[in-house]
Amino acid sequence: MFRNRTKHFWAILIVVVALIVFYLPSLVAFRYTAAEQRTSFLTHPWRSWSFAYTALTVPGDSKLKTSGQALRTAQSLFAGSQVHAREVRVLFLAAGQPYSFTNRVAGVEVTATIKPRYRFVWRVTGTVDVAPRTTVVVAMLDYRSGDLLYDVRSDLPQPLTPMPGPSVSPGSTSSPGPAP
Repeated sequence: MFRNRTKHFWAILIVVVALIVFYLPSLVAFRYTAAEQRTSFLTHPWRSWSFAYTALTVPGDSKLKTSGQALRTAQSLFAGSQVHAREVRVLFLAAGQPYSFTNRVAGVEVTATIKPRYRFVWRVTGTVDVAPRTTVVVAMLDYRSGDLLYDVRSDLPQPLTPMPGPSVSPGSTSSPGPAP
């Protein structure tokens, strides 16, 4: 199959294999990171090798190794509050460097800064029961320790006014069905 191939064939094959090997970590990083970081891995593929190395050397005792664990942690953190965690995505940040992001909470633009201890941080997005109901960053969780690095409740106006729900007219009863 490969015996009678020209030098041109081998040159093209080497280039294709090199591109696949060079860009494969970029495609993996693109798949698993948050939207604002995705394109940087495709335009700067050498960063994806650092991502791949960090992903392969994740400590075995990390608390939040999967998105499912991170989402369950966030949902239990906000249980019974007016904050609802809906989605988590990993951020790949510079080691020990502060990370700032802008969040629009209850109509107010807020800039928050975290200083992660580990390069992977879970960005949790969700909704807050204030008008207008939009998707915002509700938490940042440390991948390794599971610690809460950012909580949207610290940026909410006080007192928090919930969005109006369905109203019940006076004198009406809300029973689930006829009494036995």
